[in-house]
Amino acid sequence: MVEKADLILYNARIFTVDSARPWAEAVACAEGRIVAVGSNEEVLNLAGRATQRIDAGGRLVLPGLTDAHVHFLQYAIRRQEVSLFGVRNFEEVRRRVRQAVEKAAPGQWVQGWGWDENLWDRPPAAGQLDDIAPHTPVVLARMDMHTWWVNSAAMQQAGITRETPDPPESRLERDADGNPTGLLREWNAIRLVEPHLPKPSSATLLGWLKEAIAEAHRLGLTGIHDQRVQREGRQTFRLFQALRRQGELKLRVHMNIAAEHLAEAAALGLQPGFGDDRLWIGHLKTFADGTMGSRTARMIEPFEGEPDNYGLAVTPANALWELAVQAKRAGFSLSVHAIGDLAVREVVDVLSELPSTEQGTASAERQAGEAGEQGRDKIPPAPPPPRPPAAFPHRIEHVQVIHPDDLPRLSQYGIVASVQPVHLLTDWPTADKVWGRRSQYAYAFRSLLEHGTRLALGSDAPVAPLNPMLGIYAAVTRQDERGQPANGWYPEERLTVAEAVHGYTLGPAYLAGKQEVQGTIMPGKWADMVVLSRNLFEIPPEEIAEAAVEVTVFDGQVVYQAEM
Repeated sequence: MVEKADLILYNARIFTVDSARPWAEAVACAEGRIVAVGSNEEVLNLAGRATQRIDAGGRLVLPGLTDAHVHFLQYAIRRQEVSLFGVRNFEEVRRRVRQAVEKAAPGQWVQGWGWDENLWDRPPAAGQLDDIAPHTPVVLARMDMHTWWVNSAAMQQAGITRETPDPPESRLERDADGNPTGLLREWNAIRLVEPHLPKPSSATLLGWLKEAIAEAHRLGLTGIHDQRVQREGRQTFRLFQALRRQGELKLRVHMNIAAEHLAEAAALGLQPGFGDDRLWIGHLKTFADGTMGSRTARMIEPFEGEPDNYGLAVTPANALWELAVQAKRAGFSLSVHAIGDLAVREVVDVLSELPSTEQGTASAERQAGEAGEQGRDKIPPAPPPPRPPAAFPHRIEHVQVIHPDDLPRLSQYGIVASVQPVHLLTDWPTADKVWGRRSQYAYAFRSLLEHGTRLALGSDAPVAPLNPMLGIYAAVTRQDERGQPANGWYPEERLTVAEAVHGYTLGPAYLAGKQEVQGTIMPGKWADMVVLSRNLFEIPPEEIAEAAVEVTVFDGQVVYQAEM
């Protein structure tokens, strides 16, 4: 039994996210855990001479926030590159790139990210970079990272010519004469260039990650679900482990594994949840389709004004079915990127057909073998010995647009919607443009929630800003940072502040199987908390984005404190 607390937050408005006791005045922490929640008088009785006391001055306190979808290493790297995020003037894009080219050493690549052609009056192409960088290779990742814009020098180094065929499930944009324009759509096309990029050393990357963790604390984040993808290989996991050994990993990291590493994980007997209270193995991550902005999301009906474009199937349904069955044998649940309504439908179809127990796997394999008319291939025989079923629910990343017939189906099969409201800040005009009337079912947070679907909220950084206050603002207002559209974009899909906060706290904790130790302010849970400058429940919704973090507590220790 703890006699005295290490840290006490008091004189606060604590939103606990605990339905049994939603509000409290004070919280005490000891040895990295919450030991008491209650009134000022009750909790301050646990104070001793060595106890750190923080007077919150009536400010709002929330559980430490968790970003349920982030590419954290990429975020750390992108902070070092040319930022084109939100740049609406095309000449400003060229100015920023030119400035980086002028500073680059001979032979050095210039890298940037964040551009969105929907903000410009012209499409990007290699020629628009060649005059400012005739000899310096330039590679600029689109804001969704599913399209790269490169110049001729970069294509020359990568050996891309008019004879280069489109890679599987990807596309090289071409002009009327068949010459590549410098736009590489989806991962297999991107891989033509990526191996030629210079690779920072591990020491450099560790330094950048530490800076990114400090930035996460400044924004109130104490946990992340890292969406590790094939391009990053094993590097991210190794770097997080190095930080853990050094005592520098001051985040709770739910580490997804790329689908291409399933066989290795299964052979080693690794299971979801393996790790400790800072770093553990999460879901198996794969992709069903591309993105809205790149017009590669897989759609039931074609994109507006493009009658032949139904998007791209990055992982076709039959291949996704095989992967899902193999993942289940190994004990893994899936985390599937699905943007378009057809991609979402196909993912739900696959996950709904998985057996609920290991004993049902053989039956499922027989059904799959007989499913030729449904387009699925026969599952390879001789599965390994059965293991316990995965502890985590399956999750669909983004669910950016969904057919109304599919709204009830996620909850029916226990699938969690991992969504990123912050994308609304830039995406709503694009969605209206490329999906038209279907946009009423885009970012359908309220509809999903009312159909019983659990939500976990994140940012998709560096694709969008990491700041969770922007995510809560977007979920609650359905407006961009300029307050447009005036009444909110499909305002019937708004969330309440409490629902949005739940999505950044208990939602991710449930997805990670950590709801017993994370996501609420209750005795026995991890001592992760955040103090805000504004009370999100009392201020006008349009001011939520202005709320700043004043104190971040991780594992019972203050890791960030704003200057007062």
